[in-house]
Amino acid sequence: MPSSNRYRPLLYLFLLLSCGVRLYAESRELRFELDTPGEVIAEITASAPSTSWERSGAEAAVATVYVDGRYNQDLILFQGSQPWTYRVFLGPLEAGTHGVRVVQNSRWSAPGAGLRVDEIRARVVAADAPGYRALAHAPILYARADTLGRFSDVPLLIWYEQDSSPEGEVLQYSVIFSNEDGGTPTDALMARWGRATDIEYVYRVRLDSHGDVQEELFQGPSHKEATFRGRRMARHPYLLIATRNNMFVDTGFSPLQFHLAPVGADLDGNSREELMDRFPWTYRIMAQELEREGKLRPYGIRNGPAVSDPRQYLYVELRAEHRNSGSTAWVKLKGQSRWHSSHKGRDEFAISRNGWFRTTVELPSGTAEEDIELIAFQCLDLRAADAGGARDDGKCDLQEVRKVFLLDSEYRPGRNLLGNSTPVSLRPGEMVAFPLGSLED
Repeated sequence: MPSSNRYRPLLYLFLLLSCGVRLYAESRELRFELDTPGEVIAEITASAPSTSWERSGAEAAVATVYVDGRYNQDLILFQGSQPWTYRVFLGPLEAGTHGVRVVQNSRWSAPGAGLRVDEIRARVVAADAPGYRALAHAPILYARADTLGRFSDVPLLIWYEQDSSPEGEVLQYSVIFSNEDGGTPTDALMARWGRATDIEYVYRVRLDSHGDVQEELFQGPSHKEATFRGRRMARHPYLLIATRNNMFVDTGFSPLQFHLAPVGADLDGNSREELMDRFPWTYRIMAQELEREGKLRPYGIRNGPAVSDPRQYLYVELRAEHRNSGSTAWVKLKGQSRWHSSHKGRDEFAISRNGWFRTTVELPSGTAEEDIELIAFQCLDLRAADAGGARDDGKCDLQEVRKVFLLDSEYRPGRNLLGNSTPVSLRPGEMVAFPLGSLED
C-alpha cells in the first residue's frame, strides 16, 4: 500500500448491535469482537487513484483482504478512482475477537495504481437469520489464470435464486462477468443476448428441510453440468474459472480468489439481464472493457465482430416460444424508410430459445427516444435446408414484450418506450409491428 498521506486509508468498523458486532479498536488493522458466531459480510468502500477500467495499463488496483492475519480474498477495484462500496463475505467466524486488514496487492495491480480505503462496514448473519443459507453456500471463485494482470472477464456480481418447498430448497448462483474472451463473438452476444457481458450459471445446491446438502451441481466446460466434489471453506465451494468463455471446474486454484456476497433475485417475470438493469454500473464496466480491448467501432463501419458504443442500441426484453423458428427485432425511425434489425440479416443471430430473453438493435449515432417510430418482430424459418416437411411447420409465439429502452449517457437504462403488448402467434415470414408513440413514465 502506498505510504503517502494522500492514499493513507481511513478504516472504520461500524458498531452494529443488531448483528452482535462491537468495535474493539480503530487502526489500519481493524479488530472487532463478535458476540455470536455467523457468516460475516464486509462492505469495503475504496478507490484506486490513477486508474480507469477503460485505460490499458492503468485498469485497476487489486486489494488483498486478510482476516485474523490469514489471506482471505482479493478485490479488483474495477470502479477505478471513483469511491465505491465492494460487498464481500469473509466466511464463517466464531464468537470472539477478530482482525481485518486491507492492503494493496502490488503484484497484480496495474502499474502506478493507488489504493485508498475510506471505510469498512461489517455485519454478522447468524444461522437463524433470513438469507443465512444463501450466504453460507455462496461459491468462492478463483480467477482464470490468463486474466491475471490483464483485467479481463472479471466477475462483477453474483446473485442467487431460491426455490423453496416443504421438502427443502434449491439455491442457484449465477455470475455477471465484464465480458468474455472466448465463446460467442461480441456482435452475436449483442444480437442473441442483448449485452456484451457474460452471464453464467455457476453452482446449484439442493438442501433438505434441515438444511443438509442433498445434491450439488456446477456448470463445467462445454456448458455441461457436473457433480461438485471439490474443496470448500465451511459450506462455501471453491470453483476455478477455467475456460475463455468462463466455465468452471472444481479442482485447481489460482493466486486470486473472489468472495462476492450474493444478492437475491426473483426472475420469474424477467430475463437474467434484469440484474444488469438493477445494477446499471455493469453496463458501464462492460462498455469500458470493450473499448480497452478494441471491440468497439464507429456506427456503419464493419470490423469483424466489433460493435458500436452500447449507448447506440435499443434494448428489448421479450418472452416467446419457438418451434423450428427464431425471432428477430426491427426498428423504424421517424421520417426514414429504412429499417434496422437485431440480426443484421444473419439467420444465426436470430433467437430460437424459449422463455424470457433480450436482444438489441443498433441505431444511428445520436438516435433519441423520440426518434423511434415503430418496433417490429419477425419470425424466421430456422429448419435445416434438408429438413423437409411442410413449409408452415414452424411458429413463433410472441407472448409478451416487457421492456424497450435506450441507455443514457451514463449507461443507465432509460424509461420503457413500449406499453403493454398483445400476445401474437407468427408463422415464418410474418412480422408484427408496435408503435412507440405513447411513452411510459
